[in-house]
Amino acid sequence: MKINIIKSLLLPALLLFTLASCDENFLTEEPTTFVNPDTFLKDKKSAETFLVGAYDAIQNIVSSGANGQDGVAIHWGTVGTDEIVLPGWAGDRKLMFLHQVTPTNVTVGRIWVNLYEAVNVTNSVVDRIGAMTADLIEEEDKNRMIAEARFLRSTLYFALVSAWENVPLVKNEVISLENLDVPQSSPSEVYDFIISDLQFAEANLAAEQGQGRATKGAAQALLAKVYLQMTGFPLNQQDKATLAVEKLEAVMSSNVYDLLPVYAEVFDLDHEQSVEMVYSIGMDGPGLGEGGLLSTFYGPNGSVNNGGGWGTCYINQEFEASYDRNDLRLKNNIAKHNQNDDVFVDGNNPVSWRGWKHHAEKPNNYPNDTPFDNPYIRYADVLLMYAEAKNLQNDLTQGILDQTVNRLRARARAIPSAVPDMVLGSQEMMADSILSERRRELCLEGWRRNDLIRFGKYEPIIKAVNQGGWSTAGNPGPNYENFEVRWPIPNAQLVLNPSLKQNEGY
Repeated sequence: MKINIIKSLLLPALLLFTLASCDENFLTEEPTTFVNPDTFLKDKKSAETFLVGAYDAIQNIVSSGANGQDGVAIHWGTVGTDEIVLPGWAGDRKLMFLHQVTPTNVTVGRIWVNLYEAVNVTNSVVDRIGAMTADLIEEEDKNRMIAEARFLRSTLYFALVSAWENVPLVKNEVISLENLDVPQSSPSEVYDFIISDLQFAEANLAAEQGQGRATKGAAQALLAKVYLQMTGFPLNQQDKATLAVEKLEAVMSSNVYDLLPVYAEVFDLDHEQSVEMVYSIGMDGPGLGEGGLLSTFYGPNGSVNNGGGWGTCYINQEFEASYDRNDLRLKNNIAKHNQNDDVFVDGNNPVSWRGWKHHAEKPNNYPNDTPFDNPYIRYADVLLMYAEAKNLQNDLTQGILDQTVNRLRARARAIPSAVPDMVLGSQEMMADSILSERRRELCLEGWRRNDLIRFGKYEPIIKAVNQGGWSTAGNPGPNYENFEVRWPIPNAQLVLNPSLKQNEGY
């Protein structure tokens, strides 16, 4: 039994390496099963196909997932925050919302396993393509593929260290069932490893919009996001703001990315890999095993047979109230109607409010298998991070606000008098305003919990969540304890790996 569990957890790339086709042009390899990399990796083309497996490994894990996989962005980044509210019948997600997660939580345990399976796949790509000799592949091609895999690996470890803080750092492919007792590394060690991966990616990838592929700009933007996260709990390394500014300015001056003029188009199926997407995880569906949950988990009311819309969550009342009434983002992100016939259900009843950020033609057959790509970093996020980093340096000006936050507000205006420009104030005031703007702009994209932790606002925000008693799940505030700023190490992993120690408080 133990051997079977460990194989599932740590050895997905040893004998089985599944390459699935995706909706982006570069991921066009036919699905290949039971690939032995020892005999498969013979030239550039086979290495490219092998690399597809790394993209597939993160496709359904980092954001949202088909085939029963659980997305970190949904469960860590959104469910345990103040963007949505969970009903009493929502199972493990309700417990996450209420801050009643225990080490035996099945979903948390499954996410841990999924992430480490994906880590081993990316490790396999890095190690095995890295071992290819000059007679098999040119050095430039090899370094580019390794850089892509290392970028993907950095997204996985960023999710792991964000959610659990104290995690094992597995740097190479596991090819044996021996010596699997890997101790936890400190957050600093994990962040250093993430940074080294991203620096290699930055040095070896092209400056372009990658159409779902890792690029120099994606590595720079994620480096900036990582540096900013390091300014907050648990590291509190405020000096990292300077490094974040440097990387964000590189992205902004590259002339590769920009905002789309219409906010709603950012999230529709016709603009999935647009100039605004610094990196977006390719998905496809329905019925291909490549779809996600974005438009159904958050989706508004509607018949499953006529278009899905049966998400297990509602919109937080206070979040809805934070929008200007003529903010186009409010109308795009929050639905108060039936998805399939545009019937206005009850705009004043929060029980009817659902996410509406990713929606398509009606009716459709997308339940739990939607084709929407998962935004990971948008150019809008780059602009907001730049304002945040400059504020941390106490170097924020009205001009920078106009170039960043106020560009987003201008796009959001339904009428000229709506969504007034942000005006420079004290450093503390600006921090609060930028944090609020991040929620209005980036809601349901999976970054809210990291944002709240980084800004030092997680505890007061969670304790203040009050949905007026309508949510059958209740409110999280009475349950929250400081140690819940991180998830518990799953009990099953403590049994399998005696070197692991449970996070304090659990």
